[in-house]
Amino acid sequence: MNGRDFLAAARRQATGGEEADWRSAASRAYYAAFHVARELLASLRFVTPRADRAHEYLYRRLNNCGLGPVVSAAKILHDLRQTRNWADYDLHVSFPANLGTDSVAVAEIFIQALDVLTPAERTQITVAMRAYEQQIGDVTWKP
Repeated sequence: MNGRDFLAAARRQATGGEEADWRSAASRAYYAAFHVARELLASLRFVTPRADRAHEYLYRRLNNCGLGPVVSAAKILHDLRQTRNWADYDLHVSFPANLGTDSVAVAEIFIQALDVLTPAERTQITVAMRAYEQQIGDVTWKP
């Protein structure tokens, strides 16, 4: 299983005819993006914490990486999570069909932004994230 597989599931669910489908699409789209971010940081030798701390960890590292497109992607990840929270927890509030479709499209943009990183850009963001970790006193980079 690869986290990117969630994107294919999200695409299928986004075309469903019921609110539960659209909500599931938004949730799966977020998790596709989440796992791609986690995969990127692991490839750069950062250890993402598990459970409830993982999202904030990924968001903060990406948001402080010093590379504009990735900083923009961090906001996308954060927004996807907010939509996922609405989809998964706020069942008393109507969830429009377009939010499922939009979440898939936005997750694709996020994934593309990380997929096109060059080796030099990956080095640049590693250096910046390591400096950020030193600054906040939470070092998770492993040599």
